[in-house]
Formats: sequence, C-alpha cells, structure tokens
Amino acid sequence: MSNICSQHPLKSLEFICYQCNRLMCSRCTINHNKEHTDHVLNYEHIDDIRQSLSSFLLIDEKNNSNNNNSSSDSNALNSTIRAIWKSLKSTSERYQSLSATENEISQHFEQLHQYLVTEEFRLKKPIVIKKDTIVNQIENNIKHLKYLYQIIDINNKLNVNHEKESPNSNQKESAEDTTTQYSTPTIISSISSSSSLQSFIQDNNQTLFNDHHDPFNTDELIKQHNNDSSSLLLDIIHKYNNQFKDLKLSEENNEEEIQISIGQINLSQFNSIIDKLTNLAETSRRAAFIFITHREKNGATLFNTLDSSIEPLKLDYCFRATNSSMVSIGEYIYIFGGWNNPNKWFKFSIVSKSFEHIGEMEGIEGDRLISVCYDGQDHIYLVNGISSHRIDRFNINTLKFEKWIYHNQITGGEHLSTMIFKGTLYSISSGKRSIVEISLSDRVSSSRELDIKPYTACHDNLGNFYIHSKEENRFIKYNVETKKITNLSPIPAKNSEVFLKFHRFSAKISHIFSFGGVEYGNFKYSIEDNQSEQIFQDDREQRQWCGSASI
Repeated sequence: MSNICSQHPLKSLEFICYQCNRLMCSRCTINHNKEHTDHVLNYEHIDDIRQSLSSFLLIDEKNNSNNNNSSSDSNALNSTIRAIWKSLKSTSERYQSLSATENEISQHFEQLHQYLVTEEFRLKKPIVIKKDTIVNQIENNIKHLKYLYQIIDINNKLNVNHEKESPNSNQKESAEDTTTQYSTPTIISSISSSSSLQSFIQDNNQTLFNDHHDPFNTDELIKQHNNDSSSLLLDIIHKYNNQFKDLKLSEENNEEEIQISIGQINLSQFNSIIDKLTNLAETSRRAAFIFITHREKNGATLFNTLDSSIEPLKLDYCFRATNSSMVSIGEYIYIFGGWNNPNKWFKFSIVSKSFEHIGEMEGIEGDRLISVCYDGQDHIYLVNGISSHRIDRFNINTLKFEKWIYHNQITGGEHLSTMIFKGTLYSISSGKRSIVEISLSDRVSSSRELDIKPYTACHDNLGNFYIHSKEENRFIKYNVETKKITNLSPIPAKNSEVFLKFHRFSAKISHIFSFGGVEYGNFKYSIEDNQSEQIFQDDREQRQWCGSASI
C-alpha cells in the first residue's frame, strides 16, 4: 500500500478519520472538514497516534492511581483499548461471581444429598440388622433341614436297597452341587412360593437337597457298621444330635415389627422448601444491586454493580444523615431516623419498590446519623446518633423498640459503622481512635485503641472493618479478632471525601463502594486487587452522608 495521497500526489497520508475510516493527507482534511463538519473531532495525525501508543502503558498506570483519563482518552485507539480492558475486567468479575454462585449451589445440594443419604441410612439401619438376623436363622434352618432330609433319605434307601453298594453310590455322578450358587433371597422366594415342605424339597432337589450332599460320609459308616442298617442309622442320628443339640426352634415370631408411614412426596411442596432453603437464584440476581440515596431531591437509585446501569426511584423521604442508618434483611431495607425525620423508621421493599411500613420510634429517642446493625436473628441494634449515649434495639417480628444500654460507657456522638460478630457488638465512633465492644450476653462494654482517626467506615459482617481517615488520607482493614491492621490503597475521591459501603458479589469477590455523587464522585474499590476505579461518572445527585444498602 502506497503512502502517497491519490488525490494529492505531492502529499503523504498522515491522518485517519475514525468515524469513516478514511486515510487523508493534510490537504484532504480541509475538504473533509467542510464536507463532514461532525467528523472534526474524530481524526488524528500519525505522530499523535504513535506518541500516545508509545506512552499508553505509562499513562494507564498513572491513571490507575489518580483516575484521570483525560490525557489518554483523546486518542481513539487508547480509548478503545481501555474500553476493552474495562469490559474484560467487568465480564471476568461477573464470570467469577457466577462460578462462585455455581459452586455454592453445588455445595448446598451436596450437603442436602449427604443429609438425605444419612437419614436414609438411619431409617434403614434397624431394618438391615433384623434382616441380617433373619438371614442367619434361615441359613441355619436350611442347614438343619438338609441334615434331617439326608437322614430320611438314607433310611429310605437302606430299606429298599438289597444290593451291596452304598445307598448313595448310584448317585455319585449326579449334577454338581450348586448350593453356593443359591443366594438367600432366592431361597426365601422359593420358600414363599412353596405350598408345603415336600414341594419345597422337590423344587430344590437338584441344588439344596441333591444326593451329592453327604454330611455323614455314609460309605465309610456302612463299612464301619458291617452293613448293619439299624446300627448305621442310630450312629447317624447320634451325630446329628451332637451337631444341632444347641439349636432352638420356635414357630412364634416375638420380634416387634418395624412399621413406617411414608406419605406420597408432594413435589410442589418439596420445591417450595428447596426454594426457601436456598433462594440462590434470586439472591444472586438481587446481590448485583445497591440501593443508594441522595439528599437534595427525595428519592433513591438502584445501581446495578454488574453493568453500572441505574433505575431512579421516587420516594417521599429525605435521606440526609442516614449514611449508617440502613440495613437490608431479605427483600427489605430498614431505615432509621434522618435529618428531617429523626423519630421515624421505614421499611422499604425492593420487590414492590415502595415503603411498606412507616412508623414512629416509640419507646426510645430518635436521632440523626444513627448507626445500625442486624444480629442475624430478630433484632436490629441502634447505636447513638449525633448527641446520644445509648444503644436501643428493634424487633423485626413485633416491630417494637426497646432501650438496651443507656450509660456513658458508650462513646457519644455519631458512630460510623457497627457490626455484631460472634456474640459481640463492635462500633466505630467518628473521629475517635477507638472501637467500642459490648458483649450481647451480659452487656459488659470495653474499648480498644485504633491507630487511625476514622472519617467513614463499613464492615463485612465477618469480623473486618474498613476504615477511611480523611485527615490522614489513609484506608485500612481492621480485624476485630486478630487486631491486625492492613493498609490499603486510598480511594481517590475529591478532597478525600469517601463514604464507604461494603458489597459482596460472592464468597470470593467483594468490593467497597464510595458514593459521593456529583460533588465528590463515585468509586468502586476491589478488595482482591487493592485498586479503585471511578464509576457512575454522569451522576447528577448529591449523595454525601446519605445511606446505601446492598440488596
């Protein structure tokens, strides 16, 4: 391909228009601009392209730190590369999330399968034990019966035999004894189908009762008794009695019968139980959303964390000063207090996308900036507010409030994040270098020092707090069990105004979001990668100090 412009032979091709994919010389660009005025911003000179491509990796590394993409986004190729990489990151995260959910489903049903196998074994065990006992009885009785049959057969043959050969000699070439080939279930089936002992023996005369079976070694006994049939018969009976003298026979069955009532499986009911036990598919779908609120206009936004799409919600509520006052339980989000509604509480349904209950905080004092957490059972705990020294709790079943702790052991003022972990309530106070901890069993409180001045915080419900210090521009993870502090890369929000919200995609993938809205920006921090990226950049709402909840 020649680099000479076909329309201007004295000029080289130096420009490309990305919109129409046309190569141009400097003269062509003048005419192109006149013909296509909307293409002006979509063509680029080869020198600019080469320079931007040469410095792309360096610029991209810098942008990962300051989230300022303006210097490289002017180049279309760089923008495309970055868009592809962003798509790869997003789809990889989604794939990992789906894989983790798939594994959770497999593990769940493996546990269910193991439980059913264990229950089956438990129910069948006494039956198997009794069946084994019966099999032993049948095998002993069959052996006993074979001996008796042999005695009868010998006696009959001695009575009619006038030749000098043994009673069994004419049967030595009979069919091979196949007793070992007879399973106990087959013998039981034969017994059940036989109307009499005689028919049972007749049906099994080639196997159980064939003439080849000679437990007494009759030929040798005949020689010992000099063909005296009476003496021979007495000796055989004597040997038989010694063999079976300890055997006890009884026709009565005194064993207790095992009975079980098994109803027909209601598959629809069973499926309903499975759905209640798992709820995996619905949870997986819902877990991709965060309910975020704003302060200037009454309303909220459903933010899809997988594709960054949004759904505005019109709600008649001011969410200012609720940044730690929301908690999600199932399909509901509970909201307590706020700047304009310090004495109210709300129950919002993500299914109906509306408030299903609005009530007064009766029996306790309301407040703004209340820090709340859920104990995983019946209660939501409400810690302090702007000016309170208290912990109250709310029963999600009775919808009643009760005072729980009111004394000065609770650090006063706003608490940023509260978590219940292994029977202890932990809470981080704004601007205080300490964590309050209270035993739920005896309500004894204590505190421990923190090497950071908290500005905002969140937690993962698994013993880890994530704490941001505006004053120090520092971001850490603190484990309440080990007391270990891990320094993290700070989220690069404007003026270090970071508002933290933990969000778990799956057992292996978690993110921390900061929703600062139009003024301070919205960010997603990957815990696994220790890296932040700016999201929802066209946000037009003020979201600082407004609550959010993972759904």
